[in-house]
Amino acid sequence: PIVLSQATWHAKAGNDESGSHPEIRDYLEDVRTTITSPDLVFQSTRDERSRVFYRLGTGRGSLAGKHVVVVIKYVQETTGKRGYVGTIYLSRAVYSRGVQLWPKPAITPQ
Repeated sequence: PIVLSQATWHAKAGNDESGSHPEIRDYLEDVRTTITSPDLVFQSTRDERSRVFYRLGTGRGSLAGKHVVVVIKYVQETTGKRGYVGTIYLSRAVYSRGVQLWPKPAITPQ
């Protein structure tokens, strides 16, 4: 399971005041889709417990062409591993330094 707490959403998207990434305020459904049906997932190079999920080209209006990015940290709990959304933002670029986990790149025979 992956958790996006109300506190994290409000801290990132804002509420009546600006969050740290107010541009995502109208993207809650896109965030859910990014988590459940990502286009790409990379291993984070900053934290081995974290994964970087992408939904490509979901930006609208002045943000057209940007990608929704959701960083999820997986924590071992007594009931098993659970993912927690750490941050959400829109990006023009795809983070490509970490190992691509999804979809798994095709391996070409040598």
